[in-house]
Amino acid sequence: MKLERFIWTCCTLLLAAVTFGQHTPLTTQYLFNGLLINPAYAGSREALTATLSYRHQWVGFEGAPTTQILSIHSPLNAKKIALGLVVHNDRIGVSRESGVMSNYAYRMRLGSGKLALGLGLGLKMMQADWTAVRTVTPGDVEFATDSRSVLEPKFSAGAYYSNSRWFAGLSLPYFLGQSRDIGNDRWEMTKIVDQYQPMLTAGYLLEVDRDIKLKPSVLIRKAGGEEAQADLNLNMIWKGMFWLGASYRTDDAVCLSLQVMPNKQFTIGYSYDMATSAISGYQHGTHEVMLQYEFGFAVKAKDPRYF
Repeated sequence: MKLERFIWTCCTLLLAAVTFGQHTPLTTQYLFNGLLINPAYAGSREALTATLSYRHQWVGFEGAPTTQILSIHSPLNAKKIALGLVVHNDRIGVSRESGVMSNYAYRMRLGSGKLALGLGLGLKMMQADWTAVRTVTPGDVEFATDSRSVLEPKFSAGAYYSNSRWFAGLSLPYFLGQSRDIGNDRWEMTKIVDQYQPMLTAGYLLEVDRDIKLKPSVLIRKAGGEEAQADLNLNMIWKGMFWLGASYRTDDAVCLSLQVMPNKQFTIGYSYDMATSAISGYQHGTHEVMLQYEFGFAVKAKDPRYF
């Protein structure tokens, strides 16, 4: 029993450490909510778009991550400017993180599509409930009190191009690093390159026939000194209403997804991740659900819903 508690404590501390570092909320259905990884995505749907998602990672693993995300973005009347807002809440082990991110994008015509440059500014609040940790030694003073809530500024930048056939984006979800000055109990701006998380996305729409389209895409990201990780995705689209997708996330998971569009404004999505990492034998997969609604749908682009 003591060994089990020790293992649980180590896992909790590890998960907490991950949470308190710079990170971008992980979702499988980011292709429908690109604002999560790139502020320049704001307004790209050419309508006021609201997306709500819930993710339960590693089901069956005690203290596993859960994430709730709400995003809203829209072009303004001039169409050259777009604004967005992302609110998220993460819980991993005894750690909790909540954040809000405002996004600004300037959009311009380029060739057959649009190029957007975006900036993001926000805050996140972090706290750890150390008193919830089951320790080997009862009454351990190191876990006698919870941590005080900490506010941390967030900055992001990105570029995004799309037309009716392909898209590409480059972003830095955290382009200014912060480090914790424990002695003065404050965050300080740093230029620690290891905290940067560059992300590159790209995809193409291939028309098989009138009813069937294929959309291969890729996301490549790198966090600090870790090796680059890639998401290789392929979606089959039938009559623009049903999306069936499969993804492979290197050294992490195989993912299956389904999106249904009952009409031009409403999208319902579900995805399931099967872990391929060392943790695969200790959990029962990851579930994610998504709801998306586009208000006042008035898109003039040829294939407005594909990117």
